[in-house]
Amino acid sequence: MDKTFKLIRDTYRNGSTLGKLYHPGGGHLCETLEDIVRGWGIKDGGTTAIPVGRYRLTVSRSSKFKRDMVMVYTEPNKYEVKMNGIGFKGIRMHGGNSNKDTWGCIIVANNRTGPETVHGSAESSITSSVQKLEKDGHTVWLEVINKHQAQ
Repeated sequence: MDKTFKLIRDTYRNGSTLGKLYHPGGGHLCETLEDIVRGWGIKDGGTTAIPVGRYRLTVSRSSKFKRDMVMVYTEPNKYEVKMNGIGFKGIRMHGGNSNKDTWGCIIVANNRTGPETVHGSAESSITSSVQKLEKDGHTVWLEVINKHQAQ
């Protein structure tokens, strides 16, 4: 059975995008911070958020961080994202505080601390949640949604 986390982006700034991550049961799990959302087919390496869409999630060992972390992907190699005419590699969900910590990844945190910053890593919570769902035999997904921001 499929289980889907929802990331609803709600705040768009010059250097970052903030949102909220919801558990498949509907409850708020954490805050998110990503790079800038760009138009269809546009990518600026290391400063572009993944496009709106549906992605698979799994927990795998990060060779860079030397620990188990959530991987976001669309391709059978469980490492790449290809969506809306652009591609990404190695998109993880991990802790951090600003867009300087993202490099295309999704920062997961307990609190928003400013217009472009977050604090308190929620990495272990999201990793544990995905691991439990996988252990229980579920296919785990992430749906990314851009909420319109009123001017």
